[in-house]
Amino acid sequence: MTTHSDTHSPMPEGVSGPGDLLAAIPAFLGFTPHRSLVVICLDNTMGGGPTIGMVMRHDLKLPEPMRDEHQLWGRVSADMADVTAHFAEICARDDVRGALALIVDDRARASDKSARTDQHCRAIARRLARDLRDRGTELTQVYLTTEIACGSRWWTAFGPAESGTIPDPTTSPVTLAYMLEGRGVHESRDRLAEAIGPVDSAVSRTVEGLLRSGRSRDRGSDRMRLDAILSRIAMWGASSPDRPAVVALPAETIAEFGLALRNVMVRDSLLAITLTGFADFAEQLWSYLMRNLPAPERACPATLLGFSAYARGEGALATAALDIALDADPDYSLAQLLDRSLLAGARPTMIREVALSGYAVAELCGVRLPPPLE
Repeated sequence: MTTHSDTHSPMPEGVSGPGDLLAAIPAFLGFTPHRSLVVICLDNTMGGGPTIGMVMRHDLKLPEPMRDEHQLWGRVSADMADVTAHFAEICARDDVRGALALIVDDRARASDKSARTDQHCRAIARRLARDLRDRGTELTQVYLTTEIACGSRWWTAFGPAESGTIPDPTTSPVTLAYMLEGRGVHESRDRLAEAIGPVDSAVSRTVEGLLRSGRSRDRGSDRMRLDAILSRIAMWGASSPDRPAVVALPAETIAEFGLALRNVMVRDSLLAITLTGFADFAEQLWSYLMRNLPAPERACPATLLGFSAYARGEGALATAALDIALDADPDYSLAQLLDRSLLAGARPTMIREVALSGYAVAELCGVRLPPPLE
C-alpha cells in the first residue's frame, strides 16, 4: 500500500544532510514508518536547490526462507519487485528526474553488511535503482536504518560507505512546520488507523439501535439534508479561536446525518467543503460520524474524510480512512475510485478539481456553498 504527500516545497531550512532528511520522513508521511521502503521524489525544475515532491511508501517484504540457506542472500521477493516497478512507473509518468530512498528494517545491522537482512535490503535498493533508471529517474542514494528515532544510525546501501545518526524527528523543522499547519504525526500507521477507527460506546450503540429500529428518519429534501449538515459546520466554524468548538452530536443527530449522507447529491455537494475555510471542522465531523456510525453508514463519512485528506496531500490519513470505508462497504464506489487513485499515485490537484464539481451539485440542491479559498 502506498502513501504519498504532494508538497513540491523547497528543501526546508535546517535540512542539511541525510540525517535531517530522514528525521523529516514521519512528517511527510503523517506517521513513523516501520519495515518500509520509502521513495522521496526530487524536482530541480524550479531553479535553485531540489524541491521535495511526492513521497511514496510500501511495506517491506523480504523473501520467505528456503531450504538452501545460501539461496537467501541478495534475493528480492516477487512482491517487492512489483513495488519497485510500480514506483518507477509513477516517477516516469510524472517525469521525476531524481529520487532518494530509505529502507527501514529493525532486523538490519549496520555493523554486519554480510547479514542476510542487510543483503536483502541492498538487493531491493539495487532493484529500485535499476527500475528507476530504466524509466528515466536517477536514484541518488538509498539509506538504511533500523528505525526513525532520535540517535538511530543510518548507513548507505551502495556507493561510498557513509553513515550517521538521525536527530530527533519530533523537533525536525519539517515536523514543526507541519504542526503549525495542523498536521499531526502518528507513532505508526496502526495508531493512525486506531485514532479514526469505529468505537464501541454508549453513543455508538444508541445510534445503531436508532438506525436498525427505524426510529431515525431521513428528513426532507436534499436541500434540507444539506442545510442541516452545513449549519452545524458553520456553527462550529464561527466559534472563537480562544474557545474552539468541540465537535460532538447527540445520537439522534448522528443517525440523521448518517442517513442524509446516503444521498449522492448531498455527498457530492459536500466534496466542495474541502476547498473552503470550513474544511477543518468538516473533517472533524466526518471523523466523528465515522467513529460512531455502524456499517454500512460509516462508509460515506470515512470516504469524505479520505477525500479531504487526499486533497491536502495527506496520503496516510486518506489511505486509513478509505480502508475503513471499504471495510464498512466494500462496494462503495467513490471509496473504490479514490483508493485506486491513491495506489496509482494520482496527484492531489486532480482531487481538488473533482471537489469543484460539488458547487454545481449543491446549486442543483438549491444550496449556496461557501466560496473556495484562494
